[in-house]
Amino acid sequence: MQAANSTLDIKPKPVTIIPVMRKTTKKIKWLVNDLGLNELDAWLWMIGGAALTAAVLVLLIGEGPEMYRYWRVAALNF
Repeated sequence: MQAANSTLDIKPKPVTIIPVMRKTTKKIKWLVNDLGLNELDAWLWMIGGAALTAAVLVLLIGEGPEMYRYWRVAALNF
């Protein structure tokens, strides 16, 4: 009979990260090529740049608190 407080000595098998990363990279490359995500990446950069420009303009104009209140009310009504 074993003692109640004994611990199991389980050692997981070491996994080399390189083959896993190669498989993941191949899958990501396939997804990008298959779905045309290169164009998506360009659109995301443009949208991000526009959002950043809008945020800077709001802060420069001085309407930051008003915009915060507007979006807070919009989020609460959603």
